[in-house]
Amino acid sequence: MRIIKLKIIIVLFVTGATFLSCDVLSGVASFVNCKYEFAGFGNPSVAGISLSNITNVQNLNAVSLLKLTTGILSGSLPLNFTVNINASNPNSTAAQIAGLDWGIDLNSTNVLSGTLNHSVSIPGNGGHTIIPLTIQTDLLQLFKGESKENILGFVNHLLNTGEGSSNVAIRIRPSVMVGGQKISTGFITLSKNLKK
Repeated sequence: MRIIKLKIIIVLFVTGATFLSCDVLSGVASFVNCKYEFAGFGNPSVAGISLSNITNVQNLNAVSLLKLTTGILSGSLPLNFTVNINASNPNSTAAQIAGLDWGIDLNSTNVLSGTLNHSVSIPGNGGHTIIPLTIQTDLLQLFKGESKENILGFVNHLLNTGEGSSNVAIRIRPSVMVGGQKISTGFITLSKNLKK
């Protein structure tokens, strides 16, 4: 991480001395020092059925079971959930993130990835912002690349049910705009081995 910060600072020094204002440089310095933490999953749903209050199959009504059965037979079970990232800024100046790339690894294999394409502001002086990453995928497609036990373990953590642990890593790569160029950190791993 220190090497990445050093590279960003060198780029800023070379380009910033002649082209950028002090406000921009101060905002970028704040971006480099921000801290990120995994703040949990939210709003899980499968095939349009909210799973927020579902703890076992017996909690599903007949309509929900029919939707799941239809989805399985048609070969598609859309899975939607939110990964919440808590970004905190220890600096006196607000930090502006231009966007970020994200990835979710299951047992050291990337199973989901995407990009947040809008800017996020993190207030200074210890301020923090929750960055929600909206994840949309197909549960049946996930089963093709991973074992049933691994995927069910991951889904159990989405629902806060089940036992044991899942070797899940959530990675983000924030970026900042400097002189019209997007500069990114390396990937930062936020969480591993989620346990019940």
